[in-house]
Amino acid sequence: GGGGYGRQRQMRRVDPQASAAMIRQLKDLPPLTTAVYRGGTYVVKNYPVTSFLYLLGMVLMMFATGMTVSEQAHEDYARLLESSEAETSALESAQMRHAQASQAYQSSRGFLGFGCNKQCQVYKAKFDKTERELKTARNAQYAALSEAKSKVGVFSMYAVQEARDLFWGTFAAGKGFAKRASMWDLLFMGIGSMGRDENMLAFVFRFAAQLLMNFTMGLIGALVAFVWYLWGLVRSYQPDPVTAVISFVLFTVAATSMVATYLFALYGTAGSAVYIMARTVAANMRIEGGEGGPQAPQGHIGGGAGGYGYGAGAAGGADDEGELRIGRPVRIRGLLSAQEYNGLRGRITGMEGDRYLVHLETGKDLKVRANNIDTHIE
Repeated sequence: GGGGYGRQRQMRRVDPQASAAMIRQLKDLPPLTTAVYRGGTYVVKNYPVTSFLYLLGMVLMMFATGMTVSEQAHEDYARLLESSEAETSALESAQMRHAQASQAYQSSRGFLGFGCNKQCQVYKAKFDKTERELKTARNAQYAALSEAKSKVGVFSMYAVQEARDLFWGTFAAGKGFAKRASMWDLLFMGIGSMGRDENMLAFVFRFAAQLLMNFTMGLIGALVAFVWYLWGLVRSYQPDPVTAVISFVLFTVAATSMVATYLFALYGTAGSAVYIMARTVAANMRIEGGEGGPQAPQGHIGGGAGGYGYGAGAAGGADDEGELRIGRPVRIRGLLSAQEYNGLRGRITGMEGDRYLVHLETGKDLKVRANNIDTHIE
């Protein structure tokens, strides 16, 4: 009973050498803003073309609204667009007939759709006929709209707005997919965690990783869908081949930059949280664990029977390396704004951020930096 519990507790202890190695790797991490600046500088220097295309895409996405067309072009566009209403009405009628024929055909099929009797063959013939009519109506409407669009051009404000609408439509569909997938993942992960020995922090990290994966797949899929439909949009304005390729590339770069920005924000938020946690853990381990060294008792300093023991006996209770840990006797030094505390003795009781909490022998509690602490007490 008791011996088995002791052995289990001993197995869960952190190896001091591994702890010291982890601290050495983490303690020199720069502040988050410095790390972001260094990372951005590295990317710009080593990938200048990619960086330029990304910035170009963001500029286009934020500021490009398209060229203003002439008054004559606007009138021609409006007139031809109005004249295409007949083709649009014909397309809507063809879509309705096709939907009715499809429903009748699917209902007449045998079990699981594997059989088709005479009545089913009649419905199938009607379905095929409406499908051909629908294709003809679509081509007629496309030609009518394309003639109107050719009057304004692929770089006009009409084309740019249509490309924006297409992008944001596919973008919303991608986010919707990610949200639905994440909802189901949360449900099944919660059910699966009931039988696991898993704490809340591990569950949150696991769900966050799955959330990032879902949004990555959803937004990349949205970008692929946008590019797939984009070429048809460009062709509908009847540009020459060179203009068509240039406009297609610019629209694609803008859409890719926007998707990349959204993903950067998601991964950056998650990465920043992990980075800050790593620096905090390293700082706490450095003060509490002494980089693998022996840990002093937290309720007493020195070798006396009680009290603080700020004399030579207290100094003998610490190691010779001058490390900072809870319970270590120290002396305050180098304070400029509160010089009255310089020279007073106390002990370390904790840490907040990058400052150490020191309880002075006078009963005062201070928050000071490491360079304001002297561990060499005679």
